Amino acid sequence: MRHLFGGSTSDYAMEQVGDQLLLRPGATGTVWDAVAGGTQLTDLTDTSGLPITSVVAASDGFVAFYGPEDATTVYLDFGLGRRYAMVASDIAAIVSARVAGVVTEAADDATTKAADAQAAAIAAAASNTSALYLPNAITTVDSIINPATPVAPVFFAHRGGGMVRPEHTLVGYRAAAAMRFPLEISVNVDASGELWCLHDPTVDRTTNRTGNLNGYTTEEIGQQIQTNNRSLLGAGWAEQRLVPLRQVLDEFLGRVPILLEPKANDAVVPCQQLLDASYPHAPRSVIWKCHIGTLSLPWAKARGYRTWVYLDSGTSDATMDGKDSMVDYWGVNTTFTDTRISQVVARGKPVFAWAVYRRSQVARLTGLGVVGMMASDPRYVSTSAPQRTASRWDLQIKEPGCTPTIDYDPDYALVFAPSPDVGWVSIPTSASFQSVGLGTYCPVAAGANGYRLSFDMKFKVLPASTLHGGIYFGKQSDDPYRFSQSNVTGGYHLVMRANGQMQLNKHTAGSTSGTTMGSVIATTAPTADGVMSFQVDVRPTTVEVRRTDGTGWTTGALADTTYRGLYFGLSNGSVTDVATRPYWRNLVVTQL
Repeated sequence: MRHLFGGSTSDYAMEQVGDQLLLRPGATGTVWDAVAGGTQLTDLTDTSGLPITSVVAASDGFVAFYGPEDATTVYLDFGLGRRYAMVASDIAAIVSARVAGVVTEAADDATTKAADAQAAAIAAAASNTSALYLPNAITTVDSIINPATPVAPVFFAHRGGGMVRPEHTLVGYRAAAAMRFPLEISVNVDASGELWCLHDPTVDRTTNRTGNLNGYTTEEIGQQIQTNNRSLLGAGWAEQRLVPLRQVLDEFLGRVPILLEPKANDAVVPCQQLLDASYPHAPRSVIWKCHIGTLSLPWAKARGYRTWVYLDSGTSDATMDGKDSMVDYWGVNTTFTDTRISQVVARGKPVFAWAVYRRSQVARLTGLGVVGMMASDPRYVSTSAPQRTASRWDLQIKEPGCTPTIDYDPDYALVFAPSPDVGWVSIPTSASFQSVGLGTYCPVAAGANGYRLSFDMKFKVLPASTLHGGIYFGKQSDDPYRFSQSNVTGGYHLVMRANGQMQLNKHTAGSTSGTTMGSVIATTAPTADGVMSFQVDVRPTTVEVRRTDGTGWTTGALADTTYRGLYFGLSNGSVTDVATRPYWRNLVVTQL
């Protein structure tokens, strides 16, 4: 429709002359769509509806005319030095009339029309809020997943990076998001209906309390329940509060993609309701994560969510076929066989594996065609460089790349000794022949003449005289090493027995026994809690081990070039009694 311009008591053609404004009756003006330049508007009418192409002021200078269709702002130029902006003077009346009409119409059927108006207003507000909430530079699911290939996989922070930071906590999520890793988030619901980021339905494993989460109210959880991940990650960690899902979504939604999974059945509907009511834009950056047996896939696909569906080792192809149309990405466990993983990859959809915490796992999985890594230590497994050359075990905080034989299990994790032994570490499990990889120092940055590993070792309680502990080194990758077991890659193993015998063994891949190199070196037998010091030199053509807290205790430079891999770690050797396990401190890696 055409809108009226002018017609009010202040709309006259005037010219500023000195300090005065003088009327200019009969002045002819042109109409434009910009204050400078722009396009002249000629589709005009006078107040009686007759077409005109320019505006002529009345005998008293009064101005009034109708503009082009739907124009509400124009600029009038009388050739008097500048253009004057004019806003349609009938806007207020039109709006008022329309509001009055809406009110009158709504009054005819107040209940029904009020409900309709409210629903429309909520929908419009949600749509507008969605556009405002999400910046144009949002990191969407597609922008991360679509480019992923086995050569350049995408790494997700599994449980927020739960092998290096307290799992499912703000400190974990913030660290992972700062490094641009998508977040994997598990949620369960409390007695009040609030959703909390927590992997287990119970709080037993990861907090200072026991029992089901849904047995606690929101207030009780917020004030009394904290993580107790120190047994897994070290006493240097402060306890962390549990975090509500709302807080996580408010802080991270749109910054990094999120894989979201309600873990227990009673958390599914509250999670869906929260997303529907408060985060209608979530499908752009949230992947709905669920088990193959879930009933929630139709809900997710109806709202446009991408879905990641993870399998059991025994999941049949027929079961997968039945869900295939609602699945965007398949999930496989690192324990699946190569054959099974290859079969899932061959279905043609992107495959993500969980839980990845070794670089050797990444190499295996990408070789099978997997494009996504649910990594409990994402910074370590996504890089290929050492992070330090000297230990800081006195800080009592687990290092990235610290790889026990079993992840997420405090019984196999590296333990930081309390006072008076701060700075010493050990492997506390009673399971036989355990070790811990030290990937944060790997691959070792060797010099032109190789490298040296220096460290102290002791037995707080002496084991039987022939039992031993030590370190392993020279491995090509960070796959696990276990004494007297068949290992994927070979390497060397320093043996220090409780009777003082020191020797260097070579451990061939696939063999359960090592081979002694050179001769056994007789050193002074260690004493309980007595410190021994060692140096291991790996040069281009030789390997030598020295015990340096005495004189002349060395294997000598043994000519051997079999293993020059750059991964190493700590080994309980043949000790299986927790009380007599070895301890280490003061690790230093030096280029030669």
